[in-house]
Amino acid sequence: MTTQECNVRDNRIVAKIESVLRVHQQLQQYTAALQVSIENAVIVLRGELPSSNLKSQLVPAVRQAGVLARVDDCVQVSR
Repeated sequence: MTTQECNVRDNRIVAKIESVLRVHQQLQQYTAALQVSIENAVIVLRGELPSSNLKSQLVPAVRQAGVLARVDDCVQVSR
């Protein structure tokens, strides 16, 4: 797979994850505060959420997007 093909694939995966987050009942209002990227074949989540309960819903939501890759949840909980 070429670098361009990998970039296109990664962009599709990120867009799919962002789409799932935008319609997620509890997370949808916080999508602007979250960043999704792919680094070295790992899904990386960054940003800030107001509660640990919401943070605990992130990885399952990413899995709903069909992502089986490793997910690094670097999201912080605001205090």
